[in-house]
Amino acid sequence: MAAGTKLVTTFLNAEGKTVSFTHNYAASDAEATDIRAFVAGMITNGAIFENVPVTAKGAKLVTTTEQEIALSA
Repeated sequence: MAAGTKLVTTFLNAEGKTVSFTHNYAASDAEATDIRAFVAGMITNGAIFENVPVTAKGAKLVTTTEQEIALSA
């Protein structure tokens, strides 16, 4: 069985529309202060994005698990 963690960040762009980014392979033990700094960095360097994030709305860590099922007996 495998597990994975993604960081999903949500922002408002200049038009006030919601923009979300999913970051695969996030550290499952990431601290809130680290995530806040990451989000602030995305806003500071927003010009690199096609849809520029202007205001942070939220962030969450999403953990998934995976279990292989044998199809032959």
